[in-house]
Amino acid sequence: MLILRDSGLRSALIARLSLQGESVVTLDTSPDDPSLDRIARPPRILVIDTAMLGGHLAILIDSGRWRGIIILADSAEETDAPDRLCIIDQKRALVDVCDTLVRWRVNDG
Repeated sequence: MLILRDSGLRSALIARLSLQGESVVTLDTSPDDPSLDRIARPPRILVIDTAMLGGHLAILIDSGRWRGIIILADSAEETDAPDRLCIIDQKRALVDVCDTLVRWRVNDG
């Protein structure tokens, strides 16, 4: 699931992730919108930028809806949050989002 304000980055990520075989859904809505349960089937991974995230991070982590959350920010950060939360530099999103998804898949297998 992609929820990104930057339409150019959103389009580029859709293309890159689709080439990797990912099933991509993109919406312009709040990340805690209940309609997402009908639209995106589990396992769901959310890719969201800080502009769209707002103050929803704690709610998203606690909801159990997302198998993983990737936040695109102005810079990458290490977190003390759960294993399935990754904050990456928005300038490196095309590479780092794909690498993160591959790493998560390898660790699951």
